[in-house]
Amino acid sequence: MLAPLSMVPEGSLVKVREVRAGAGLARRLAERGILHGATLRVVKSGPGPVIVELLGPLGSPGPRLILGLGMAFKILVEVR
Repeated sequence: MLAPLSMVPEGSLVKVREVRAGAGLARRLAERGILHGATLRVVKSGPGPVIVELLGPLGSPGPRLILGLGMAFKILVEVR
């Protein structure tokens, strides 16, 4: 089941399945590693910005990104 990233609880591991955004935002997210198939860990969710950590191919922690709530709402993910 797909859910907006902004609605996923803290601590969840998710896989990006779709980015429903305009070309500019989709490009900015892709430049930061948020692409179809990317694995993320939700560090902070709830009111205010969403903080995610990109995970490498072996599950190793990568950079953390801070996303506005509206931006996070456009990223559809599958909770693992």
